[in-house]
Amino acid sequence: MTLFNRIHGDAVFKNPRHRCICMGGRSLKAIDLFAGAGGLSLGLELAGIEVVGSVEHCQKAVDTYYHNFPSHVAMCRDITDFGPEKMEHELLTQKQIKKEEIDIIAGGPPCPGFSNIGRSKIISLLREGTHEKWAWGDEKADKLRHSFIQDPRNELFLEFVKYVEHFQPRWYIMENVPGMLTSKNKNEQIIPTLVRQAFEMAGYQCRWKVLSSDDYGVPQARKRLIFIGWKTDSPKDEFLHPSAKKGRKWTANDAIDDLPRVGQEGGPFERYGGSLSAKPNRYQLSMRKGIYKQAGREDPRTQRIPTGKEPLTCHTGRAVNPRDQAIFPLLTAAEGERRVTYDLIEPSELDFPGDWQWDAETELVWNGKTGEGKKTYKWYNRKSFKDKMRRISGHKPSPTLVAHMAVDTYMYIHPTADRTITPREAARIQSFPDSFDFSVVSFTSQYRQIGNAVPPLMARAIGEEITKIA
Repeated sequence: MTLFNRIHGDAVFKNPRHRCICMGGRSLKAIDLFAGAGGLSLGLELAGIEVVGSVEHCQKAVDTYYHNFPSHVAMCRDITDFGPEKMEHELLTQKQIKKEEIDIIAGGPPCPGFSNIGRSKIISLLREGTHEKWAWGDEKADKLRHSFIQDPRNELFLEFVKYVEHFQPRWYIMENVPGMLTSKNKNEQIIPTLVRQAFEMAGYQCRWKVLSSDDYGVPQARKRLIFIGWKTDSPKDEFLHPSAKKGRKWTANDAIDDLPRVGQEGGPFERYGGSLSAKPNRYQLSMRKGIYKQAGREDPRTQRIPTGKEPLTCHTGRAVNPRDQAIFPLLTAAEGERRVTYDLIEPSELDFPGDWQWDAETELVWNGKTGEGKKTYKWYNRKSFKDKMRRISGHKPSPTLVAHMAVDTYMYIHPTADRTITPREAARIQSFPDSFDFSVVSFTSQYRQIGNAVPPLMARAIGEEITKIA
């Protein structure tokens, strides 16, 4: 049977054995929409919730998702053409799960206009428009549907609401970027107000809060806007956003300094060894094996609890070119030292390797050869690209990882090594355990999927708030 057939639901899979929170003799069940590689799904399952199905339009993301969750009904579909009725049919056909058994709808509809990167587009995204397919049934709803405009990706939020309306779960969890809080429609309403109105019309309460992932054991200062809700006529199901965990926050060094050394050629490595730290810390041990043992759960991909001795995947980095071999050692970010970023480096003062040299006239770094043997590297404008290259500060949580790592990892230079981070190091910073394997997709796709993901440990903290009252 092909991977394509398995993804599209042509077989019934055995559930992996793991501890789930039960309700009336059965486990809590969830559907993950806009699932990506599966960070949210993993976090919910670590909280004891059984994720039974997912929807994601990107085939490469679904390849990774299915590789790590082989028992899930992982649908590679455009959600605008794969409504909740179709998912209901797939769950019943493949897993004999009825509509009434779905307790949670979760997911992160992409709304690019609300991110910092997409902020320049926000005005055009919030102009008036017409969306005939949103038939909410009253005048108030009609005004709402005209507020999510132009960019079709911003309409995907309403597809999430459709799933909630259809499945009538006890709870929902929706993730987005904090930029949504400062985005307004033409009536000066912030977008979360419109989100709340949509859920209220569907019969649900809506509460939102910005969470910072480093408050929940993630070694990254990643902030996300989290909407949660329950049925208006079921106040007993009210739950809260998780409180910040007490104690130390894990730093970037805490996250990755036990991993094998990677040279400027990029790797590769398969097993632990040659680490910078003599003894793994609690976070590193949890990523190697402890996260599953703590949850009383087997890795769904391998059907066993990791031992920490498994081959390490995705720990190959990008080779460092001759230009960057001269730049990277000068970039500093250690505690107590002056921070040096790309804009402060003068190319004419650098000592390039071999025959490589700076050409002030062309503003290129070149290898001193002519003809076919000539090779060059551009020098980015230091005013326009002030932060083009910067080192991660090892003594505090990493800055937010973004999907743009797929094409540019210069903003994530290793805290102590003169190279950019590997996909495995990025996964560690996102709190993906080492057994979560991205190697079924290309190198660039690994970075993109990791940067797009919900940190599993933050997702686990949210899921645990539901299991407290289930």
